[in-house]
Amino acid sequence: MKKYGLQLRVPPSQQKKPVTRPPLPPPRGFQEDDDDDVEKEISRQASKNKALKEVEEQHKKALEEDPSVFDYDGVYDAMKEEVVRPRAQDREERKPKYIHNLMKKAEQRKWEQEIVYERKLVKERSKEDHLYADKDKFVTSAYKRKLAEQAKWMEEERLRQLREEKEDVTKKSDLSDFYFNLGKNVAFGANEAKPRKPELREPEKEKEKEVLNRVNPLPDSISPESSAVIDRTRDESSSREIFDSRYSKPITEDTVPDTAVQETTSEKQPSVDQPKSDHHKRGADAVAAARERFLARKRAKEQ
Repeated sequence: MKKYGLQLRVPPSQQKKPVTRPPLPPPRGFQEDDDDDVEKEISRQASKNKALKEVEEQHKKALEEDPSVFDYDGVYDAMKEEVVRPRAQDREERKPKYIHNLMKKAEQRKWEQEIVYERKLVKERSKEDHLYADKDKFVTSAYKRKLAEQAKWMEEERLRQLREEKEDVTKKSDLSDFYFNLGKNVAFGANEAKPRKPELREPEKEKEKEVLNRVNPLPDSISPESSAVIDRTRDESSSREIFDSRYSKPITEDTVPDTAVQETTSEKQPSVDQPKSDHHKRGADAVAAARERFLARKRAKEQ
């Protein structure tokens, strides 16, 4: 078909080339090669075997590291057990809260019913005693045991009722029991331990002994027993003074304990060690002065 009008010539390099379509594949059943199919099957089988070998190696390595790595059922059961265990424990813990009281009430009602039934039988039997007065009566050991248990239970109930009546708040006219139980209350410090005497640490004891020995050295003529007695008295007096200085409180006549009275009476009585104390009485003032200086330096360091 011819075109008329103004037409520009296009150089052959810019002309569009016709699109070449790929040739159509041959229909199935024609031009097939059996050798190609065999090679493809062999390569597919080889890759499959290689993948299986790699999986087997990974499986062995995992089993060597952890034998239970593929124990999925055990892990699942453990997970479910962890979920169920708290519920079971909670259920077990809540059981005694009500069951125990219910069982006690049921046992109490059973004993009451049996006692009422026994009294009813006794009344009925008392009406027929004149008919069987000349007959022998036999009581089994089980029945005797039952009667003993009933008597024991009735005694326990009687004591319980007496205790409840005694502890009944509505029947009390004063608050003496209330104030008496305050001393047993934990909130008011009933279980608190008694305050101990403050003890000097080992370095402080050694320093104090060195200062005392420098101020008042022991003569050579003193025996080891007497020196041990002096050291013990020094330790006791120093610890007593430190305790009094830290925990000193105004003491009235009513608050003086019996131990203080005993100490004053023991001081009044003449002791066997009185000559020794008189012998070292002169050096006691120097020891006290040295101790006061030592404690003053110690307080200054702590501040």
